[in-house]
Amino acid sequence: MTRQLKILVAEDSKISRLLMGEFIKRLGHEAVMAENGAQALELCRIDPPDAIFMDVAMPVMDGFAATRAIRQLMGEHWIPIIYLTSVSDREQLLRGLETGGDDYLIKPVDMELLTAKLNVLLRIADMQQRIAADAERLEAYYRANEQEQAFARMILDRFTRRADHTPPNIQQWQLPAMNFSGDTICIRRSKAGLDRLMLADSTGHGLTAAICGLPAVDTFFAMTDRQLPMQDVIRTINRKLHGILPVGRFVAAALIEVDYQQRRIAVWNGGIPCALYVNQQGVLEREFVSRCPPLGILPDEAFDASLDLYQWQDAGSVIVCSDGITEARNPAGQAFGNDGVVRAAQGARTRDIQGAITHAVSAHLGRVETQDDISLVVVRCP
Repeated sequence: MTRQLKILVAEDSKISRLLMGEFIKRLGHEAVMAENGAQALELCRIDPPDAIFMDVAMPVMDGFAATRAIRQLMGEHWIPIIYLTSVSDREQLLRGLETGGDDYLIKPVDMELLTAKLNVLLRIADMQQRIAADAERLEAYYRANEQEQAFARMILDRFTRRADHTPPNIQQWQLPAMNFSGDTICIRRSKAGLDRLMLADSTGHGLTAAICGLPAVDTFFAMTDRQLPMQDVIRTINRKLHGILPVGRFVAAALIEVDYQQRRIAVWNGGIPCALYVNQQGVLEREFVSRCPPLGILPDEAFDASLDLYQWQDAGSVIVCSDGITEARNPAGQAFGNDGVVRAAQGARTRDIQGAITHAVSAHLGRVETQDDISLVVVRCP
């Protein structure tokens, strides 16, 4: 069944007004009458119609003034307005369209043409109704999605921010490519003189990637708090991820233990591109290259949890970062690379390596937005 339109006819001629009203009713629509522009404006204020036939020349308020006022009143809600005029002067026609009118009918009105115009208005009204319904559904979806994302963020924060505080000698920087970061930084002072940290980079971006890394985060904190050996922590994380994650999902990670009393660094690196130690002058002394596949790929019997050990002599810093930094590309397509990390560290020496790398990456990107999550951890080793 064709939807009934509510059509406002603003016409100062009583005969024309009655004829148009009767014809509109015969076509199955509701006709509302106004004798001048001021009445038309008031009727729109009380109950807006679906369409308006507006006479141009009327007392009190003419059609042009009424149209401008109705457009201002309705704001973003569009009502088609068709002018009724007895002249076809080009200047007047242009003026009418400029004041907000959508079309013209020349008087005396051709009823067949009026019927055709009403059919067009009906199609427009139906389209408006569908657009409004779609907009309402999108708004509801947006609100629900915002609530779900807020809840997810709260849960993720509780997982990843379980440390009471970050030790003063450790700096970190994170910049997600989307609302949620697939990168996770976990830091825990397990006992006096010993820090453990994990930088994990889950495949993909956004909430899905963040969720994939949660088992690793939970296991890291739980086993570190029990002061279990590093290799046991790494092996348990891999076993959990291998059993949980679907094929094609994994977590690149670097797990690092810094023993300040023995001046020893123990590193397990599976897929993190940049993990290194620089001295106070920023000179690279040791690079902890990735020797294993990322976590979650290999079954337990094929997994290697061996640690790469390093004894430092001169004070310096451990630097570890995700591929969001090393693969960051400038407008010319050049990657920042591990060399960029080392150059920034050399420029900073030991003053503020994290700040120097952050500034260097931002300058390298220029106006290019990062395409991947960025994570950086710097541990000063006195």
